[in-house]
Amino acid sequence: MKLTAVAIVAIHFVVVVLHSIAHNKLPVEATPAQLAFILPVIVVAPLVSAIMLVKFEKAGMVLLTASMLASLVFGVYYHFMADTIDHVAHVAHREPLFWSQMFVLTSYLLAICEAACVAVGFVWLLRQKQRLAVSS
Repeated sequence: MKLTAVAIVAIHFVVVVLHSIAHNKLPVEATPAQLAFILPVIVVAPLVSAIMLVKFEKAGMVLLTASMLASLVFGVYYHFMADTIDHVAHVAHREPLFWSQMFVLTSYLLAICEAACVAVGFVWLLRQKQRLAVSS
């Protein structure tokens, strides 16, 4: 489970970088308030949690699950629900077309990575709870 989580975090990081480049190329700028969330929660927390998984497995998995759940909610809201500049429908045909397509693709990939990490985290946490119940 830890290896799966770390692999998803690595993929997520690459997708975040590509998504950020697309944001800059289009330009679709995040607000200061959004950046105050994006940098610590979407970028830094998953990387820190992956490092923590080595020595502090439970804390790392809790941080990973919480940060990815928050990232998923944030991304789904801004990319697919809210009528904002971030909505994929507003970005899909902007020039340069390559970067608008990259923005849309990475929006979906972020949601998939984040949902996968949340699922891995919840499964891991449930297994830990079951192990504790059996050993008690």
